[in-house]
Amino acid sequence: MPTSASSLFVLDATDRPRYLVHLGFLTALAVSMYLLEMLIPKPMPFMKLGLANIVVLLLLLHHHPRAAIIVALGKTVVGGLFSGMLLSPTTALSLAGTLLSFGFMLIALRLPLGILGISICGAVGHNVGQLLMVRLLLVPNDEIFHLTPLLIIVGMVTGIITGSIAWTVVQAVKGDYEEIHR
Repeated sequence: MPTSASSLFVLDATDRPRYLVHLGFLTALAVSMYLLEMLIPKPMPFMKLGLANIVVLLLLLHHHPRAAIIVALGKTVVGGLFSGMLLSPTTALSLAGTLLSFGFMLIALRLPLGILGISICGAVGHNVGQLLMVRLLLVPNDEIFHLTPLLIIVGMVTGIITGSIAWTVVQAVKGDYEEIHR
């Protein structure tokens, strides 16, 4: 387990048992955030902040894409199980959003974007992935794509919120790291 906040998102794959425990902890953290977010009132059923994606974003920023995708998929599947929605279209939508979000963030990491830009790309990617899955599974016509501008705006707003929280965590961790190494 991490010994301080500065090592929370730093994974050492050479120590396999420790790595797996650390990965399990981060997945449990993401699942907890996913489930707690269900308690936050939403103006529309499909509007969520995506707080659990903060963990995924921070893992990507610390150069752990394999761990990030494991946590992302884990929080979706385990969150779906605990919420009773695992075998529903909701989980299929969430998985599509998760995968496209992850892809968008991987691409954004290669661009000169900060945490906010990467987070916005991930949030917009998540909404686009869900929209495509709704079209594929639930709404058999292209009228659903009229929601695209709204979902992009919602993704930008939620991306700014989650990115700001992630930035705050990075600053806190950096301060913790600097204090420990004085």
